[in-house]
Amino acid sequence: MIFRALMVGLGKMGRNHLRVLREDPRFEVVALVDPSPQAAVEAKALGLKVLPSLDEAGGMEWDCAVVATPTVTHYEMASKLLDIGRPFLIEKPLCQTPEQCREILERAGKAGVAVGVGHLERFNPAVRKLKELLDANWIGRPIHFSFTRVGGYPETLPKGNNVLLDLAVHDLDVLRHMVGDLRLLSCVSHSTWSAGVQDTAEIVVKAESGPSASLHVNWVTPTKIRTVRVTGTQGVCFVDYILQSCVLMGGNLLRRAPTTVFDFHSLMEEYKSTDRVEFGITKVEPLKAQLTEFYKLLSGQPSEICSLEDAAAAVTLADSALNLSVSSERK
Repeated sequence: MIFRALMVGLGKMGRNHLRVLREDPRFEVVALVDPSPQAAVEAKALGLKVLPSLDEAGGMEWDCAVVATPTVTHYEMASKLLDIGRPFLIEKPLCQTPEQCREILERAGKAGVAVGVGHLERFNPAVRKLKELLDANWIGRPIHFSFTRVGGYPETLPKGNNVLLDLAVHDLDVLRHMVGDLRLLSCVSHSTWSAGVQDTAEIVVKAESGPSASLHVNWVTPTKIRTVRVTGTQGVCFVDYILQSCVLMGGNLLRRAPTTVFDFHSLMEEYKSTDRVEFGITKVEPLKAQLTEFYKLLSGQPSEICSLEDAAAAVTLADSALNLSVSSERK
């Protein structure tokens, strides 16, 4: 079955969504929704019909929408699509506030509209491999996760945006996807470049299932880093989201003779010979993997796409972390 799709928003992420939609034979892009003159030029070059708003889509035949507009507009876009009653995929974060997220969640449930949220990292093949290793107990019982997501200061700063809502929600979703519900323990944040806009934060959470986690996010670092280190009772696993690599060190992979010499050279050799396994990973563009799961959702099949419940939980945690940090600064 081919689903006729509206692409809503043609910013940086919207262009990527439009590309994968047009490359996927299971979808047909019937129109682009964006009021900007540049969008009209690009749509014309691609042979697409362009609409200034969702209100203009009423007389068209379409089955679903993909929304990649600025976060500040997500609540409005989701509300309009729920009024229309068509399924959609909306970029993360779901909305700017927990209250908006809860309202969209409740309305979608009452209307019976299928909605997926674009928490892309859960479709990163390195993250998927990590989940496989954890489920198979390769590093024993997970004790602590350490996430780093830094670099990439936004070109624009819409009102209400901050590094927790923009970046931390990614890893909060990944962590919840792996270990379940989380409890916020602490958060420290900084406003480095723009007064009142948190661009750096350190969050500490604990999972109800046991493991703890620290998440460092910032827009300030001049290069992008996207990593997670997971410490377990039998080893440690390193994942690089960008390189899509997953490396396991330690554990009981090999048995070596006990060390009896403790000079500097011997210690260096022992360090270099630490058990190390780099897992083969088939490189896949996460957006394409996510689109497959959206197709499953539209088709009524079991889907791994991020649900409204999970997306709302990530925003709620990020918002709580921000409030905790700001209130601590005032004391």
